[in-house]
Amino acid sequence: MPHVTEQITITSRDGLAVSALLMPGAPGAPGVVVLHGAGSSKENHLDFADRVADAGMWALIPDLRGHGDTGGAMDAGMPGDVLACLDELHTRGAGALGLRGSSMGGFLALNAAAVHPGVRAVVAICPAQAESLARLLAQDWPRGLPLDDGVWRTDGVARGFWHARDDETVPWSETLRLYSRVQQPKHLRVKMGGDHRSLQHDPNVQADTIQFLLEHLHA
Repeated sequence: MPHVTEQITITSRDGLAVSALLMPGAPGAPGVVVLHGAGSSKENHLDFADRVADAGMWALIPDLRGHGDTGGAMDAGMPGDVLACLDELHTRGAGALGLRGSSMGGFLALNAAAVHPGVRAVVAICPAQAESLARLLAQDWPRGLPLDDGVWRTDGVARGFWHARDDETVPWSETLRLYSRVQQPKHLRVKMGGDHRSLQHDPNVQADTIQFLLEHLHA
């Protein structure tokens, strides 16, 4: 079914105006920030946002800085874009907060979940690693947010990892290593075949991740 979608502007932690799409939910319902990868945009993830809204949750998809309708460069302020989106959902009346990110978005989602007190669940799909992301962006700031440190928050945050076995960009073994180091509650699904982008729009993966978010955001 179609959902009301609002074009909004969010002020990032450093003052940058971030363009986003919002599908509002009921007061107190869980809220999910949907994060795109490098070179992508918010419109590319409307299919998943629709599923979030279908499940009775708030959905917010930003254009991270340097992407889509948001200006600026892909600099060290990008993690602040994510935190500001979480703040926005809280201010608007969402309840428990979750994140779903793919590639660079997965990297940012895992780091945001480690520091934002409202987050209760995070889904990372083929998450980028700090070193490879730094090389891709030609920026040093990801090296200051290594996932080995960023995933250590253990106060009730559920972390779900999905990865394609034939990912040509990020080896699935990197996600297996991350999964092995985090505390419960956690979940891992490695899908045979696929590539770095195939799981983002896979209907079965989307259904699995929605179920994971619902289970832990309503806990």
